[in-house]
Amino acid sequence: MKLTIRIALLCLVAVVGLSVAITKNFGQPIVTVPGVYENFTVGKDSGDLEGMRVVIVPAGGGHYAIVQIAQGGAEDPKPEFVPAEVKGKSVSFSVGDEKFTGTATAAGLNLKNAAGEPQVLKRKACTAYFR
Repeated sequence: MKLTIRIALLCLVAVVGLSVAITKNFGQPIVTVPGVYENFTVGKDSGDLEGMRVVIVPAGGGHYAIVQIAQGGAEDPKPEFVPAEVKGKSVSFSVGDEKFTGTATAAGLNLKNAAGEPQVLKRKACTAYFR
């Protein structure tokens, strides 16, 4: 009888431990770095486009970024295709002389430029890039 109680308690502990582990993993959204991120806005007075769009894609054994930076103007800025370094949820890339580093989340991409100025780019559906 003691053996039966020990086996039952061991099974109970295993089931509780397994359900806690499963709950923790399902409670967290899975974050992948590749995706479309942007914070484009249109100026109320000027009508100029401002902000940034970054599309990160895996290719050729690495990652690349298609970057558009709008600093005022009526149309989408010319995209730059640059190599990107991705480690875990961190990403870094350079556009011209400007270097950007950031962290991907389920909601977006938190970027900083070389001067340390932060900006948040919201994650968009991949189809949003081709509209």
